[in-house]
Amino acid sequence: MRLLSYCLIFVSIISFSQTDSEIHLLEIVVTSNKVQVLDSKIISSKIGYNNQPSFINNNQLLFSTERNGQNDIVQYEINNGTDEFKFITSTDGSEYSPIQYKKNKVTAVSLDKNGVQHLRIYDVKKNTFKVPFDDKVIGYYNYSKKIKNLIISSVLENNELALYSSNIKTKKHIYIDNNTGRSIHYVPNKFNEKKFSYISKKDTIWKIKYVDLTTYKTGFIANTLNNNEDICWLKDGSIISSKNDKLYKFNPKTDKKWIEICNLSEYGINNISRIAINPNNDKLALVNSK
Repeated sequence: MRLLSYCLIFVSIISFSQTDSEIHLLEIVVTSNKVQVLDSKIISSKIGYNNQPSFINNNQLLFSTERNGQNDIVQYEINNGTDEFKFITSTDGSEYSPIQYKKNKVTAVSLDKNGVQHLRIYDVKKNTFKVPFDDKVIGYYNYSKKIKNLIISSVLENNELALYSSNIKTKKHIYIDNNTGRSIHYVPNKFNEKKFSYISKKDTIWKIKYVDLTTYKTGFIANTLNNNEDICWLKDGSIISSKNDKLYKFNPKTDKKWIEICNLSEYGINNISRIAINPNNDKLALVNSK
């Protein structure tokens, strides 16, 4: 009965968030006080729910896109004008929040038609999948590239999201914090190679916090921009967030407030949500909700 209640909570989150949206890919140049856009194009369908972009490397990314009334995972290849778009999942249910896990393996949150929801690991070559955990209902997640087999996730628990780390091999879970958000990110090396940022929603003003996976201590990084939980980190240790059609930047070491760095209204972008950036920081994928 408890598992069923968690599943119903997740279904309500998905249904309320599934407004029509499209994914834009921007070629950019980042400087200390602005983002210059060299090119912009829509890489998803212009109708339906298209969301959760995640870069595999500098020229490949994954996202969830609507097809035939459900969502499947797409791998998008950036090839100098001959870009390739291929589906890598095709199941009876829907898949969201894809991330490259290992070579030929992708993790995603699955939602079956009967309401059962799991994190799955998909073997793209074999067209198979496995469920690493059946005792936690994972809503959003990321994984550590520095600690083998470790996933950091927001888990549906007590009618809210709670942050855990989980080991895929040992199945051990460690509780970190409660009332957290969907944005979980590796913090760049110059801070600490085993730190992850997450969103805390305990206060009226939501906060960007961190957890150090060597000690599991948590700490404050910055206030969010107008309670926007969607962020990404630049390799210089700055954070990008958004409001409506604008991008903002904040460097925790030097800045006291969020600084506007780009207006994207001329590209038909006016309601930015999810943001992802490639390792070179010269390509930005973002979701424009309609």
